[in-house]
Amino acid sequence: MRIFIAGPDAAFRMSLQLLLESESGMAVTGTSDQLVGLPAMVQALCPDVLFLDYELVHQGTIELIDSLHHLGSAPKIIVLSIDPNVKEMTLAAGADYVILKNAPPDDLLPILHEIDLQSNNIRKG
Repeated sequence: MRIFIAGPDAAFRMSLQLLLESESGMAVTGTSDQLVGLPAMVQALCPDVLFLDYELVHQGTIELIDSLHHLGSAPKIIVLSIDPNVKEMTLAAGADYVILKNAPPDDLLPILHEIDLQSNNIRKG
């Protein structure tokens, strides 16, 4: 599973990358702390999953998610936030999942395994 991480906090991106790459079959193919050019990077790298830190885009989240869905092969979008109040808005905008940044890895990893299983079933079918 190819993963891209977008967020302003370098330490958080690195810790998330270390967690994800400790899982079999998961590879972080790119990271960014910039909103500018993000859709083009995602389109070029074709990740299966995009972790999008809400703090990077704030109110531009809806527009960004919409533009990502118009890519040829849009990744599953997991929005990360410290604010539980953004969940409904980001899901309505088209995010696939919203996870609180302080959630334990036990909340995150099952979601990734579910996405991987769905992707494998689509490829086989």
